[in-house]
Amino acid sequence: MKRKARRIVPVPNQSSRSSLKIVPRNDDGLGTSIPPSLANIEIYFDQKGVMEVARDFYEEHELRAWKNATGYPINNWKVCAAEWIYNYRQETKRKFRMSPFYCESS
Repeated sequence: MKRKARRIVPVPNQSSRSSLKIVPRNDDGLGTSIPPSLANIEIYFDQKGVMEVARDFYEEHELRAWKNATGYPINNWKVCAAEWIYNYRQETKRKFRMSPFYCESS
């Protein structure tokens, strides 16, 4: 028969834990740091090849106070940025197709 090890759970000192203050860093470049800096957004958009809309994205979400369309806070700004980039590219394609110079036969 095997013997089970007895587990001892240490009780943390409550006074030392209350003295620690955790300050969230908003400049780490992760998608969960809200609000992100404009530099982080410009880097992300530059990596995706659409640097020209980075400032528009930042200003739009600053006006919304980093909340989505339904009013809930944004958890990950990179998800919103990816959707913004997708919509921008689709709109660019649509404008090109509506151009009088567009021809479907290639």
